[in-house]
Amino acid sequence: MTILPESAGDETISPWLLAIDTSTEQAGLALFDGSAMIESSWPAGRTQTVSVLPRIEEMLSGQGLKIEDVGAIGVARGPGTFTGLRVGLSVAKGLMIVPGRALIAVNTLRIAAAPFVEAGVSTIAVLPAGRRRLVWSVFERGQVPGPPRNTTLGELTEYLASRPPIVVVGELLPDQRAAVAAAGPLLVVGSFGTRRPGVLAEMARDRWRRGDVDDPVTIEPLYLHGKALGGATGN
Repeated sequence: MTILPESAGDETISPWLLAIDTSTEQAGLALFDGSAMIESSWPAGRTQTVSVLPRIEEMLSGQGLKIEDVGAIGVARGPGTFTGLRVGLSVAKGLMIVPGRALIAVNTLRIAAAPFVEAGVSTIAVLPAGRRRLVWSVFERGQVPGPPRNTTLGELTEYLASRPPIVVVGELLPDQRAAVAAAGPLLVVGSFGTRRPGVLAEMARDRWRRGDVDDPVTIEPLYLHGKALGGATGN
């Protein structure tokens, strides 16, 4: 098991962590060493296959770093799109050729909800599931969330109307935002409601510090459809 250098007393392991999030068409990267944070988000659309590696190289070179200077990789494992998750995890696993490098995979909905949940705010994180459907989870501080739900917009707003007010964050189309807001919750939009790669980097680095890392051979993505989604309650 590989853990963070300050925890292990090993100065041969770089403190830099590279975070990769290609869960949806909004992609992001971050570099984090525990104090300095460099992050970038862009509307990748369906170009993750060709855009992620050049952007990683650009981010590293901008800080005078090489990929060999990265001690760990944090990657969003979904729920998310098939192509996006495949790209992100493939890149992350490919970078594990460096001996001693750690891999930490983080649930995408947790990334979106984390800034609010850590402040003690009950939160629903939402992602598009295609065909006008949404995948979402309810997060309460100190509680383990249930499996993500794949529902229609109407089913989400019905749930919102039946419970006490709650914060909703994530990716919604304008008409979906209007419907959710009308159901009563505090809808967080704009940059405050957008999933940030820097949050992924912080979450992954915290797990790295504790030695809570994943096996690159066995880690699997959590897709928006199928059996994999039913097990999407972990990290």
